[in-house]
Amino acid sequence: MKCTKPAFLCNYLKKKKPLSIFFDVVFIVILALLIFPGTRKETAAFFIRLTSLPPSTLDANEQFTISKQSEQWSVYDLSMHPVTLEKLNEKPVFVNVWATWCPPCIAELPSILDVYETYGDRVNFVLATNEGSEKVKSFLEKNNYNKAPFYLYDRLPVEFQTESIPTTFILDKNGKVVLKKKGAARWNTEKIKKLLNELLQH
Repeated sequence: MKCTKPAFLCNYLKKKKPLSIFFDVVFIVILALLIFPGTRKETAAFFIRLTSLPPSTLDANEQFTISKQSEQWSVYDLSMHPVTLEKLNEKPVFVNVWATWCPPCIAELPSILDVYETYGDRVNFVLATNEGSEKVKSFLEKNNYNKAPFYLYDRLPVEFQTESIPTTFILDKNGKVVLKKKGAARWNTEKIKKLLNELLQH
């Protein structure tokens, strides 16, 4: 049967096997989703989520206790009520620095919220961004994250300052940072649950 399509397409179809054509189409669709502004962020987040790995704890000689000054670090809930790290003592603390425009941040949020659902108020979760409250509220409403522990901040203490986001810190009950992770990670793993269980017991 004679090919009625444009010559370049006829030649392509002759040379390619069906499976190869399928993968080419998938690649083009993914590329289009990454290029189009309306779907770029969500598509990038999806693939980052697929490839994220569980983080590792810091070696004993790398762990550090935050300063008294950093314990006074204030974050604000979405009703603009201040909370300081000092008030979160006596429980492990999970601090995640993130932003709504950041695909790796968006990619790891579901796994962080899975951990939050498991531990609830037994662990203090502080998911902190320096964006405006209305922008954050809109993002949380869109993704049905309204009940999660999101906070706003004006500045980061020295120990939490970072050149890239997301960055996550897990502290023990005494304010010692036992895990620091730059970049997206998979948090809802047995490895992280084991760590948090150990911190709760000590």
